[in-house]
Amino acid sequence: MTTTAKSALLAALTFGSGMAGFLVQWLVPVHEMTDAKGAIGSVVGLVTLLLALVLGLVIWTSFGVFTTQQSEAHTLGSNILQLDLLLERYGPEARVGRINLKDAVIRMRQRFWRNEAGGPQNLDYSRSRTDINHIEAFFGSLNPQTDAQRQMRGAGEALATSIVETSLLMSRQLANPVPSLLLIVVIAWSCLLFLGFGLLANFNAITVVAEAFGAISVASAIFMILEFSQPYSGLFTIDPAGLDSVLAAMIEDKATT
Repeated sequence: MTTTAKSALLAALTFGSGMAGFLVQWLVPVHEMTDAKGAIGSVVGLVTLLLALVLGLVIWTSFGVFTTQQSEAHTLGSNILQLDLLLERYGPEARVGRINLKDAVIRMRQRFWRNEAGGPQNLDYSRSRTDINHIEAFFGSLNPQTDAQRQMRGAGEALATSIVETSLLMSRQLANPVPSLLLIVVIAWSCLLFLGFGLLANFNAITVVAEAFGAISVASAIFMILEFSQPYSGLFTIDPAGLDSVLAAMIEDKATT
């Protein structure tokens, strides 16, 4: 189910809860509703406060996921560029490492932005472990002849390991950015709140429209939460232009060598 469909379903549920409140108010005797309105108003006030606090917190958390992924993507591109330049300066012995790096960047680009399933693929620990072993094997195969080459080998190995670790971290952070149970609780509170509105308000065209706009507002908040939690496939997508430019430079450089 898409994010838009989920948000539309939430809007329908909350609006339906408000209509159910009007129905209950019509079915229950007037004197009983009058006696209960004080308690209902207190519960509505409590749920309103809880919903406002939790919705704001979850929106901020999902936005934090988006900004963290964006920052890590920029760091990743910078580290890849530094490693490629360092291997170039090392000399012809490191050419195999540059080719492997380019292939790894292409796989990384496809894993995060071009996954046919509609989102980034999970990078498991066994793959990361294999990549780190390959990095150690490659740098171990180098035979530096100068102090500068020894320094570049050490710095290059650290950068390569950092790239793998950052890629793994980015993937794992997206595994469950917003717990489903938390969203279910927020939806339940929304339905309870609108049920209370229906119990307290008089049924007329204005209150029905107000309930509809309120339901749309809550659904739009959930929509933002879900979209920010999908920074590589949602509406608010992280631009891969930085990584693409690094990859294009690497491909162009290989074509000229």
